[in-house]
Amino acid sequence: MKLRHVRAVAVFACVVIALTGARRSHGGGCDDSSNSSGSSSSSGGSTHHYDDDDDYGTGSTSGGGSTSTASAEPTADVRITSCVYDPSRGIVARVEATNSNTFTTYTYEFGVAFEDPDGAPVRTSSSAIPYVDAGATETLDVAASYVADSGENTSGVTCTLENVTREAQ
Repeated sequence: MKLRHVRAVAVFACVVIALTGARRSHGGGCDDSSNSSGSSSSSGGSTHHYDDDDDYGTGSTSGGGSTSTASAEPTADVRITSCVYDPSRGIVARVEATNSNTFTTYTYEFGVAFEDPDGAPVRTSSSAIPYVDAGATETLDVAASYVADSGENTSGVTCTLENVTREAQ
C-alpha cells in the first residue's frame, strides 16, 4: 500500500472516531496532546476536544484533560431563589439551575424538603430540571401541598435543597 493510502485510511479512521462519539474520558478526536494548528485540515474540524478550558486549573490532569466545567460540584449550579406560601398551591420553591459548563448540556436532579412555619416537615419532593444547555439558566417551581390554619403566620416556611446531582445529556 502506498503512503498516501495509509494516510487516507488514518484520516478516515480519525473522522469516523470523532463523528461516532468514541471518546477518551473527556476529549474527542485522535490527537491527545492539544488542538494545535498543525493538525490535518482534512479531518473536518474534528480535532477540537473538550479540554479547551485547562486554564481554569493551576495544573494539568492525567488522562488527557479536565472536566471543562467552572464548578466542580453540581450543588454550585443549583439554588432556591424563593420559598413562599401560596394559598392556592401550598409552599412553593423556585429552583434555578445555571449550567456553568461551556460545552455540555446537563439534567439536574434534586430534592426539595419543605417545612411549615413551626419547622415541622411537610414533604420532600424529588424533581429535575432537564436539558439545561451549556451556559444557560432554567427555573422550576416545586410545590408541596400545605393548607395554613386560619390566621397562621405563613412567612416562616422553609425550603431546602437535598441530593443535587447532574447528568450529562
